[in-house]
Amino acid sequence: MSFNSNGVKIVATETYQDITVKHENKVAQIKINRPDKFNAIRLQTYRELIAAFLEADASPECHVIVLSGAGGQFSAGNDLADLVSDDHTQLMECVQEIFTTVANLKKVLLAVVDGVAVGIGTTILLHCDLVVASQGTKFRVPFANLGVGPEGASSVLLPHIIGQKKAREVLLTGRFFSAEEALEWGLINRLVKSEELAAVVEEYIVLLLQQPLASLLATKVLMRSSLPDIENIVTRELESFGSLLQTDETRKRLRSLIR
Repeated sequence: MSFNSNGVKIVATETYQDITVKHENKVAQIKINRPDKFNAIRLQTYRELIAAFLEADASPECHVIVLSGAGGQFSAGNDLADLVSDDHTQLMECVQEIFTTVANLKKVLLAVVDGVAVGIGTTILLHCDLVVASQGTKFRVPFANLGVGPEGASSVLLPHIIGQKKAREVLLTGRFFSAEEALEWGLINRLVKSEELAAVVEEYIVLLLQQPLASLLATKVLMRSSLPDIENIVTRELESFGSLLQTDETRKRLRSLIR
């Protein structure tokens, strides 16, 4: 246990390999830490993220969870090597679990997005309460390009958030879309310069910590009640994803991208 320069207690959790976690002043800072891979998420990363989310959500000392990426990048999505490995069944289980986890978080989840947000780097934002992104960030949901289908309930939540036509466009073409488009469509809350991210996130944290935790929890429960059965949608999407993953065309596409 240690204290920062302002005397605030900092609690470092267990050592992780692919992420870093810090609990400080009622905030859990969870950072994907594979900058050399543009924070691509592999099996190990999924398992660590799930553990960190559950730990933070269960902690009475945590009111807000902040998710970010190291090295000026949010996440390039799934590590493609896992998709063509013998562990792809375990990967599907981890994907199922991480979306079930974030969809059911009791605490406020705030995402800080910089650089790239591809695949799960975008779909996980659909489950965040607040999203702050930097100018120049590129978003993409390239499932059709890879030969698979949507994940993370994006087939339902993306149209719900940004509208049917825009969701169909980005899911069916897999094109990159800009941070300006993401703001206009309502996928993110704030768009700022990269150097302003920390200050804007701190503004949100200050506002959130001024509210009684019970009020935040109750608000999330009530807002979640108006949504469809997310876990069932995630399951159906992954069944389709898994089936497509076994096709020759999809495996050929994935292998060509790994080389």
